[in-house]
Amino acid sequence: MASHFIPSLGPNTDNCKLHNSYDVQSCILAGVSVLLATVVCFYGYRLFKFMLFLVGFLVAFFFTYVLCNEYLTDQLSGKSLEYKHQIFLGISAGVGLIAGLLTLCLFYVGLFVLGATMGWFVGMAFLPLLYKHSEYLTEHNWLPYVILCAFALAGGILILCMQKVIIVISTSFLGAFWCINGIDYYVENSKALYYSINILHGHYDKSVLPHCWYTWLVLSLIPVMFIAGVVVQYYKTGEGIDHREAYGRGSVSLRTATPMRDFADQQPILTDCD
Repeated sequence: MASHFIPSLGPNTDNCKLHNSYDVQSCILAGVSVLLATVVCFYGYRLFKFMLFLVGFLVAFFFTYVLCNEYLTDQLSGKSLEYKHQIFLGISAGVGLIAGLLTLCLFYVGLFVLGATMGWFVGMAFLPLLYKHSEYLTEHNWLPYVILCAFALAGGILILCMQKVIIVISTSFLGAFWCINGIDYYVENSKALYYSINILHGHYDKSVLPHCWYTWLVLSLIPVMFIAGVVVQYYKTGEGIDHREAYGRGSVSLRTATPMRDFADQQPILTDCD
């Protein structure tokens, strides 16, 4: 399924006519992604426990699927090879479920994974700025991953220090990125997502930039939806809510003279799963 969901895109694509092809599995996956991502973008802080489970599930699901596709394909034969994507999806879902429960039960772990995921994608947005050093980065293809891990680590630490503010920012950003990429599947078979994959492979030069206006239009919707998510969560869905109350712990009320009263941080509390 992943091979259909992430189509091939050559660096010299000049023809902007759409030649989309769809399959049932990918259409369902994209539709579910759009719905869940919209909830995450606008209600991520209010649905904090669901958010911790979801981010743990998705991160583990993604990396497990990539590893299975990379290292287990050659070990399969016959019918198992024919249905390898279904097998890999099942394995990934099982690992994702376990990881989701861990991030749900372990407060600090869940927070760190959420912040690290945001940091990873911020790092992906930063990598194209290094296009002048693209040749060096391509020769040392491990370096982009070191940069991304550094951004992820910074995001994980930052969310532990400024919990409420970064939770709102991270859920809005991740929800926007996820939702627009789901929509992009219906628009152009996820070419915008393929550009992100190009970045991971060390292709930063201008030749691999999207050439068509509708790709740039789709990409421009990500910051628009992100800003909308932050505003809605700050002024509406996240107002007057303390994310730690989801774990059955009260918080000491802080009285401040700033508009950030509802998002002022107190000392983080380590809790067990209910």
